[in-house]
This record gives sequence, C-alpha cells and structure tokens, in this order.
Amino acid sequence: MKEKMKRDPDEFFELNEPYLEIASPDAFWALAATRDKATLKDLLYRPEKLVSPKPPAKWMVRNKTFINVSFSKTQIQYIEFTDCNFEDCLFIGSIITDCRFNNCEFDWCNFFRAEFKNCYVDPKVFERCNDSVKHPNVGMSLYQELLNNSRQEGQPDFALEAQYQFKRWQRYLKWEQLKDSDAGFLKRGLLLAAIMKAKILEITTGSGTRLFNFSVTAASLLIFLTVINHTFAQCFGLMIDKEPVVDWSEAFYFSTIVVTSLGFGDITPTTVSGHVVIAFEAIVGFVTLATLVSMLFRKITS
Repeated sequence: MKEKMKRDPDEFFELNEPYLEIASPDAFWALAATRDKATLKDLLYRPEKLVSPKPPAKWMVRNKTFINVSFSKTQIQYIEFTDCNFEDCLFIGSIITDCRFNNCEFDWCNFFRAEFKNCYVDPKVFERCNDSVKHPNVGMSLYQELLNNSRQEGQPDFALEAQYQFKRWQRYLKWEQLKDSDAGFLKRGLLLAAIMKAKILEITTGSGTRLFNFSVTAASLLIFLTVINHTFAQCFGLMIDKEPVVDWSEAFYFSTIVVTSLGFGDITPTTVSGHVVIAFEAIVGFVTLATLVSMLFRKITS
C-alpha cells in the first residue's frame, strides 16, 4: 500500500521549521558523499549550484534519505542518485541537468516550475508527489517537463508514462477549473464533456499510451458485438447456408469477421436494419483494429 502524503497541502511551498542552512557545496558533500546509508533532514541548500566536484563526470550519491530538504532555485548538474528517497523536499524553480536517478523515490515533493534536461529518470517515481485537488497545475507542469526530457533523450517507455500522467493531471486541472468556474452553462458543459472524454480515453486506451488497456477494450468490444449479433440475429437477418444464425459460436465468428474486415461472406445480413448496424460495426471495428495495430507496432519498435 502506498504511503500517505505527509505534508499539509497548504504548506506545499514551505520548508518546515526548524532547519539548518547549508552555505556551500562542500558542506553538502561532507554530508552526502559517503556510501553509507544516512538521512539528511531539515536542510536549506542556499548556493545557486550543486554540481559534481569533477564535471562532466557524475558524482555518486547513494543510499541517502532526504527529508524536509530544500533545493529550490538550484542548478543540480552531473549527479547520479542511486537508492535515494526524497520526502517533503522542495525543488521549486530548480534546473536539473545531466543527472541520473536510479531506484529513487519521491514522496510529497514540490517541483513547481522545475526543469529537467538530459536526465535519466522514470516518471513513475513521482506518483506520490502532488495533491490532485490542491495543486493539479504543479503535477501537470512536472509531467510536461518529464515528457519533454524523455523525448529528447530517446526514452520511449518513459515518454509514454509521462504522456499518460500528463493527460491525467491535465484532467485534474480541468476538473478544478470547472468547480471554480463562473462561466455560462454552455462553456461549463463543454468543459465537462472534455473531462469525461479524457477519463474514458484514460480507462479504455491509457490515453493512447497503454497497450494492455486498449487490448482489454478491444476484447470487450468483440464480446459486446457478439452478444448484440446473437441477440438480434433474426432482426438483422443473419443467414449462413440459407439458415438463420442461432449459435453463439456463429455469432462470435461473424463478429470477428466484421471487426477484422476479413469479409468472407459466408454469413450475411439480409435486412435493412442489419445492413445499417453491421456497417456501423465494421467502421468501429476497423478503427479499433487500426489503433490496436498502431499501438502494438509502436510498442515493438520503441
């Protein structure tokens, strides 16, 4: 079970007091540069830069837990964090470049207006950073940065995850805008429709990024069409060898042929309503299959 967020959402932009100020990079390295497991707590990093002592070689920071530490408005560069945990930390306005985050976790950390450039970082590690009600804009901007970074660094799996999370936090932001909106009924209705559409796409396709979601959706569609075609086989005039379709296996076979657009022609609708409905099923099936193949191809080639 995921750990509950600790900091009060109203204190998201503040460092909890009391805290100790770090006035120089050397003072920070004296605390963090050892390989031993340690906790760095209640610290405010004052310098504008935190850079590897031997750039461009990355400086290793291992097995550290940072609790209530502020790196706000700091340029963090050429550092590799491994097996590190960040809890209740501030990265407001930070510029993080040429860094790696290996097996790290971020819990309730504020990345408002932070930038990521040339970094290796899995977007999944930020799932517990933001409150979707209080600060959806922070979450959306964070995943926008991660998406841009992943694309520039050629990290397709990270880019797909960042895109999914960006769409999700964009929906959260629209929902809060809807609740606070004084706009007219029509504008609020259009915004609600956009939110509902985004939610449906998130569930059915993973916002266009998750093959598993869409595979389940495609399979569910095939089952649904099978039920429809079996239930209304007489209404649609479905015939096989001049006999009406009555078996579930025949309905499933026919639905599969329609969805995949194979069109063997051994089962055909013979009524007007059947022609109309089956034509619509064929269009839906074609779009679904094309999207599924596209997502599968992208997954294989990424």
